Amino acid sequence: MASDREPSAQWKLQSGQAWVFASGNGLIRPLVLAADGQDGPTDMAALMAGLDHKSYSFLSALRSVGQDLVVVGYSDGNAELGDNARAVTEGVRRTAAERVGDTRLTVGGLGRGALMTRYSLVRMEMQRMDHQAAVYFSYNGAAPSTDEVAELDRMGGWPRMPRLLKAVSGEFKDELNDDDFDANKVGAPNSGGALITQELGSWII
Repeated sequence: MASDREPSAQWKLQSGQAWVFASGNGLIRPLVLAADGQDGPTDMAALMAGLDHKSYSFLSALRSVGQDLVVVGYSDGNAELGDNARAVTEGVRRTAAERVGDTRLTVGGLGRGALMTRYSLVRMEMQRMDHQAAVYFSYNGAAPSTDEVAELDRMGGWPRMPRLLKAVSGEFKDELNDDDFDANKVGAPNSGGALITQELGSWII
């Protein structure tokens, strides 16, 4: 990536890290995006190459409407759901704390990252913490295992404060129930390269 595409800040999290892409005026309209799970630590550079791809740059699309991006990765993407959800929680809380103004957050994830984000928000609500999220989105979100469903149900199932969005690209086998979301969008198959398609990225934004 060219120098103007480098993060304006990098945060060390207890079980991960975050890359912050903010304007010179700071985090004003933040979108927090949780990476998909994978073996070992999240390759943040590779992740951003997919989010800032020449075929469609989700980062540039956010910047064009005045939104900032905070990307959360993990020390071990294959760790337990609750462990990686802690990285998301810390990223969300720090974003809210460092935000300029009081615009509420958009928070979501890719693949298993969407599940981690759901767990994080539900747990914060159970603990009566205001996560400051106005919108939660799942992009090709992973379905929870039987044990994970039981744990989520124990805490409330789904976050109740934000609006819930589900975006699915055409090639993805979706196992989540449309009725659990406030709005759903199925797009064309992803032809490769960009992690988020222009069709679905524009809908989320």
